Amino acid sequence: MLRLEKVNESNRRRVVELLSSDVIKHAFAIYDLQYKPEYTTMYLALDEGRMEGYILIYTGLGFPSVVLECRKGLADKLLDYAPRGCFILHAPIDSIPVVRDRFPEANYYLEEWMVVRRGEERTFKSELVRRLSTRDDADQLAHLVQLRRSVAVRDVERYMEQIASKPTYGVFLDERLISYASVLIQLPQVWVIGGVYTHPDYRNRGYGTLVTSAVTEEALKNAGCAALFVRADNYPAIRVYSKIGYKRFGEKVWVDVGLGMKP
Repeated sequence: MLRLEKVNESNRRRVVELLSSDVIKHAFAIYDLQYKPEYTTMYLALDEGRMEGYILIYTGLGFPSVVLECRKGLADKLLDYAPRGCFILHAPIDSIPVVRDRFPEANYYLEEWMVVRRGEERTFKSELVRRLSTRDDADQLAHLVQLRRSVAVRDVERYMEQIASKPTYGVFLDERLISYASVLIQLPQVWVIGGVYTHPDYRNRGYGTLVTSAVTEEALKNAGCAALFVRADNYPAIRVYSKIGYKRFGEKVWVDVGLGMKP
């Protein structure tokens, strides 16, 4: 019989063990439950002890980020726990009809989930690339991120925290940061890479390949594989990731509910 269970201190370890049956698929949930529980709310759908799906709400980004993962037919029930107001939702493809019915004004973007395993990577090196580490680096990162207009901008202190805890690499030309890539999730089995971005004036020159190579190399020194999401219609980025060795692992839909953001 299906039942919904809220994850708390008493059952968190058991839930992480259930999710660990597919660490890549559930990387965000595993990481948030273990390392960011103060920002994480999760409801699990169970049927005779089997995990059938979940909805996770993470509030550590300045806006709610929601992960929906479930078998077909459960989306409507789990979305009862979605936040009110504006948020970003990551959901399975087959849940789109239900999500559209719930949030008819939302914007939808198809994303590919790509993975490269240790030993399968083909990385490219350059003296123009180094890891970000200083306050000036954080300040330059904040200014570069502002150009994206599709992500929440944070203050320099938050970027200092980011580059201190999450390996972030950049291409510097005349000491100016013009391209970067960072790590979102660090687990022993997989690191998830995100935030790959190049200044519009410097695109199509291979800089995205260089920073993605650097952060992928760091990831594969510490985990068995590296993973990332990319918008399905971002063909230049997909070519870059494929060149490095990333292969398609799956797909999800990225849903903007009222925030005006894009992946």
